[in-house]
Amino acid sequence: MNDEQSNRFRLIKEIIMRSVAKTWDEAKLEWDLKHVYREDEPLTCLCGHSPIIEICVLSNRHNYKSAIVGNVCVMKFLGLESDLIFAGLRRVAKDSSKALNEATTIYANEQGWITDWEKNFSLDTKQKRKLSEKQGQKRVEINLRVLAKTTNTYRRSAS
Repeated sequence: MNDEQSNRFRLIKEIIMRSVAKTWDEAKLEWDLKHVYREDEPLTCLCGHSPIIEICVLSNRHNYKSAIVGNVCVMKFLGLESDLIFAGLRRVAKDSSKALNEATTIYANEQGWITDWEKNFSLDTKQKRKLSEKQGQKRVEINLRVLAKTTNTYRRSAS
């Protein structure tokens, strides 16, 4: 058994242990993406892979248990689109004047980090190459707030 197969088996076992359902096909449907963040100090995924820095906190909607899983496992095995959120975060981390992508904008709004107005502003201006000075300032303000919410401060506050 190669490492990827071993990690997949371990992830399945760990998720089922934390689920109400006792089969993988049913258990994986119980989990929602609760939070994403980038970790300065690498962690180990539930599957055993290390290091991971793009962290996904999953929440079971039936028994309220949580699990910390790497972005790759969330995307590959659970089918949640955290990769799009992290792509948007990486883009604005490199240049805060760039637009958030749609997935990151919607996620930030669902988390309550940005208002409905800010979500609509971000979505309406994401294709614009030239913003007014005021629009540019607003974009940077929104982006910095979203980036601040996706740092490892989540882990410290959850402890």
